[in-house]
Amino acid sequence: MAKKTNKEQRLTFRMAQEDYEKLEKRCEDAGLTKSEYLRYLVRIPLATEENPEAEHAILVDRKAMNAMSRELTKWGYHYNQAVHAMNSINYYVARGTIDREFIGTKAEEIEVELVTVNRNAERLAYELGQMQSLVLVADK
Repeated sequence: MAKKTNKEQRLTFRMAQEDYEKLEKRCEDAGLTKSEYLRYLVRIPLATEENPEAEHAILVDRKAMNAMSRELTKWGYHYNQAVHAMNSINYYVARGTIDREFIGTKAEEIEVELVTVNRNAERLAYELGQMQSLVLVADK
């Protein structure tokens, strides 16, 4: 007995051999049939449909997501180091045992770590801006 589906419409269209090969490769990589893959693409929301106030969906591949994750991890590490240095200063101030040399060293550490945090944040913002400006799908 044939499996019943709610898919009533059939779509047939032509495409260049190069595009067809890309489609086959992407379907294979995703573990989907061509029909499933194309249905998923059609379901990507656009600002012009149900929610006109929304931004366009941005698709991020795993490589880019991993790169952003690494940057955020680096950013968090340097931020944590700066906070740790500030807490050390606070500890000595609270106990009334302030060593000017120690404070100077810690202040320099804080400055270096925060400069690194800001540099990483700027780089991440730049990379996200670059990704946002990419054309994901275009006609040739």
